[in-house]
Amino acid sequence: MHEAKACGLVEDVLVDGSFVTGKPEPSDIDLVLVVAASHDFSADLPPTHYGVLAQRQVRRRFGFDIVVVKNGSANLEQAVAFFQQVKQRPGEKKGILRVRL
Repeated sequence: MHEAKACGLVEDVLVDGSFVTGKPEPSDIDLVLVVAASHDFSADLPPTHYGVLAQRQVRRRFGFDIVVVKNGSANLEQAVAFFQQVKQRPGEKKGILRVRL
């Protein structure tokens, strides 16, 4: 979280994963990184920002799966809806944690 806040691009982090379930040995953490609505995904990023927003880098360094979306976008709504799903229980929703940076 420190690096995400320090890079100045991430506004919020949505946290999900099997650790929020009743699994005796949870195996993953999933994050949705919410960047400013004005963020330009085609712009070159400095290495410190790349290390926060690049899926492969984050997975290799921390073991987290991430999705990066713009604040207020349809992609954010889709990510929230996806992560709120309860496996093998169609129609049920679970809460996810939203951390404002």
